[in-house]
Amino acid sequence: MKTIKFIGYLFYRYYAKGSNSSPYFRTLLSMTMLGFFHLFQILIVLDKVDLLPIKSTDSHLKKRLVIICVMIPIALLMWRLFRKEDIPVLREKYDYDWDIVFRGNVWLLVYIISSFFLIVALAIWRSMTGK
Repeated sequence: MKTIKFIGYLFYRYYAKGSNSSPYFRTLLSMTMLGFFHLFQILIVLDKVDLLPIKSTDSHLKKRLVIICVMIPIALLMWRLFRKEDIPVLREKYDYDWDIVFRGNVWLLVYIISSFFLIVALAIWRSMTGK
């Protein structure tokens, strides 16, 4: 849980620097996307991607609605794990510790890139095995 809060802090810190009107909401969306990546990786490894009720013939609207319905529980979980009330405590703890924040940002970037490539590699592997 400490790691999830730190990741939330890093995302919040990034989104709060710009002119974004809702850095907390964008943080939750980013964390939800990472959670969705992991869910999809698990489904690919377990060969259970068919649990998602999406067919190639479905309309774009239906596909998006299904994805949104899958992402809502992940978003609620992230909202439960990373509360807005956690931000001042995390700021007090990490704002002046540049070393930890810098390493955290580097590892978060590596983590996001590797998660994306893992999904691609797993999808290619799944297509090659004919499943």
